[in-house]
Amino acid sequence: MQAPQAKNRWRAVKKGLGTFDRTGLLNLIADLYNATTENRRFLESRLLADAGVIEQYRRTVVGAIFPDPFSRRPISVRDASAAIAHYRRATGDPVGTTDLMLSFIEAGTEQSADLGYGDDGYFTALERKLAGSTRRSTICLTAIRRQSFIA
Repeated sequence: MQAPQAKNRWRAVKKGLGTFDRTGLLNLIADLYNATTENRRFLESRLLADAGVIEQYRRTVVGAIFPDPFSRRPISVRDASAAIAHYRRATGDPVGTTDLMLSFIEAGTEQSADLGYGDDGYFTALERKLAGSTRRSTICLTAIRRQSFIA
């Protein structure tokens, strides 16, 4: 739930957006799109039906969990989890979100088996993703099953 101050700020922003015409809103969105890679990826995920979008997120997840062992990049469970959450918020796609969670688990398991890496926190993160992906899969399958009965 949003804090009262955040709600008030959103109301002020929303009121300001109401003063824009169509061209002004498009220009604002173009500025946001060009401002950061994260914004660009969010808008592309939300607005383009492109299979390549999930692959960008998958590369981010796998690269954060299982970086090249010869690079100096650290393992970042936080960055991988953030990419999954970002994809979920951008697309609302539970199947794709579950797929990314499974990529997280696969990369973590492969990394652990190949390099013998893993501590309690790392394995706890893998367990949480597994539990989350199982929960999401069950919800998705239940929804798909309901749709098959309706159709």
